[in-house]
Amino acid sequence: MLAAGADPDQIARELLRRTDSPISAIKAVADATGMGLGDAKEVVHRNLAPPVREAAEQLWRDLLDS
Repeated sequence: MLAAGADPDQIARELLRRTDSPISAIKAVADATGMGLGDAKEVVHRNLAPPVREAAEQLWRDLLDS
């Protein structure tokens, strides 16, 4: 997709259509773009459906607070 001119958001949206795992999408965006995992997480999370995004962000907060 990068070779075709896709930006990271387009890649994330396509990956999220094909997988139920935001974590897999984060890793794939990082691998495809050369981004760090933190940057890839931001890209993937902003492309999640709002309820899923809120749940994912809460999970990350809970993990970081542990």
